[in-house]
Parts: sequence; C-alpha cells; structure tokens
Amino acid sequence: MKLWATLLGLVLCVGMQSAPALLAVLLAVNAVLLAARVPADRVRWVWARMAPITALILVLQPWFAPGGQELWALGPLRLTEGGLLSAVTFAVRANALAFVAMLPLLTTPQDALVRGLVRLGMPYTWGLTVSLALRYLPTSYALFTTIRQAQEARGHTVGRGRLLERARSFVPALVATIIAALRLSDQLGMALAVRGLGRGPRTVLYDIRMTRGDWAAAVLVTAAFCALLALRFGGVLL
Repeated sequence: MKLWATLLGLVLCVGMQSAPALLAVLLAVNAVLLAARVPADRVRWVWARMAPITALILVLQPWFAPGGQELWALGPLRLTEGGLLSAVTFAVRANALAFVAMLPLLTTPQDALVRGLVRLGMPYTWGLTVSLALRYLPTSYALFTTIRQAQEARGHTVGRGRLLERARSFVPALVATIIAALRLSDQLGMALAVRGLGRGPRTVLYDIRMTRGDWAAAVLVTAAFCALLALRFGGVLL
C-alpha cells in the first residue's frame, strides 16, 4: 500500500503546476513523517541533502524560463517574474518528489520493503540486491569518512586548494575505500554462500499480506488522487 501511495504521490507531484499545491504536498509528507515517529534528525538529513539542489535550481532556473515582466537583464540573459515563479515551482517540486520517494524508505524496515517488492513479483535475488544496496550505502559512506579522518590525522590534507588539487587530495581516501569495500563484498559473498543462497526456495519467518486496513487505505489514497487529478485538469487546481 505504501508503494502504491508513493507511486500516486510521484505522479501527482509531476502533474501539478501550482507552487502552493506542491508546497502543501511537501508539508503534508513532512507531517506524515513526523506523525510516523521518524526521527527529526533523519528528516533534517533529507532537507540538508536537498539544500544544494534547491539553491542551484533557484539560481539557474530563472534565467532559462523567461516570461512576464522583465526585472533585470544581463546581456542576452533576462530575469523575469515568470522565471522566478518557475524556479520556485521547480524547487518545491524537486523537494516534494524527494520526500515522497523517501516516505516508504523512512517509515518501513528494509526487510519489509524488500519483501513487499518480492510479493509484487520481483525475483528474490533482485530484492536481496536492493536490500543490500540500501543497507551498505550508509556503511560505505561511514567507511569513507573514517578513512579520510584517519588520513587527516596523519597529516594528509583533503579538500583544500584549487579544484584540481582538491580532486587529487581525495584519491588516497578513495583508493583505500575501494579496497575496503572489495574486502567487505568478499566477506558478504562468503556469508551468503554459507547461508545457502540459491540452493532452494526461500522461506520467511514473518510474511506480509494485504489486510482490510491496507485495502481501505489504498482505496482512500486512490480516491484522493483521482479527486486532486480532477481538480488539476478541471482548472480548479493549477
């Protein structure tokens, strides 16, 4: 049901053209995350990751979508009211899409999420791959951070100087991270082999099924989506 609601939410964010409507969706998703007792630190983490993208959109988008009254001109570039409105709408839409996509990831255990994908027809090995990717991405980032801090403690400067110098300063940390990741993947492969991966049908201790509450929630979400879509194409909700 969460996957279905997420899909409808993504379609709704893409179809909406009104900045206030998109902002309402964004605030509603944040309210749902807090109501689901998702730690505020995780919500702030998503906002922090979206901040550079949002700033980039607000800086560049107004110059590539001219329209309306001209506010300022710089050679062939024109800053207009329509461009500013387009930038704000685009930025709010990007944040709304990100939070809607993160909704099932932040509110659902990884094993349950992957089990849901498997129940929908995804092969088990594919579901396991998705689960391991979600599990080890934070681990890889923490590993890179630890290696970089260890090298800085030994006097290696990282991320300073000109652009080319900054890129070169990350090479030792990246090489060490790749070596550590290869060792980790080898250990993971042996662990999966010991547990009999691919040796027969898989069983689960706690399976997931659609309950009456899930069906009722799916119907309500679908009805709300259809109503908002009707308002969108009926001209009420731009």
